[in-house]
Amino acid sequence: MKNEKITVGNELLRFLITGLVCALADFLTCTLVLKFLGGLPSIWQTIISVSAGFIVGVIMNYLLSTYWVFKGSDDKKTKTPMFIFWFVLLSAIALALSIGSFELCRVIILNASNININELDIIHSIVTFSFWTDAMFWLYFLAFCIKTIVGLIWNYFTRKYILYKNKNK
Repeated sequence: MKNEKITVGNELLRFLITGLVCALADFLTCTLVLKFLGGLPSIWQTIISVSAGFIVGVIMNYLLSTYWVFKGSDDKKTKTPMFIFWFVLLSAIALALSIGSFELCRVIILNASNININELDIIHSIVTFSFWTDAMFWLYFLAFCIKTIVGLIWNYFTRKYILYKNKNK
């Protein structure tokens, strides 16, 4: 693959599109897994569902980041086991930040409104399109967005300045 010069604006746009696609996959995976974890304590529901979404998202993110977003990076380097190790390790830190953010939101919402967002039937709200007027859905969605933004900021800076930094700049 030939390296092409990508402007910062174009790179950022590609990163945001990648982030949206991966966040949608993360959201759907997290929500579907959460639907089937009803018997577990809430903290385990959070850890397992957020981790499942993370796994799907990190695989998609690696592929899109390597082959589309940061195309100006050293192609050979980005396919080495060491690079993939660092990609996954830095992504795992993002996962820990995401779990922490989501759990903090869950606890704040629970303490403020006595609603456990892990117990909401998000799938039903989406399938029946009742989410437009479902305040509980929006609480869950807000927690998911906060978790995603925390991970997005961490991922952009670690990928831009550590993983995919172009030595030719």
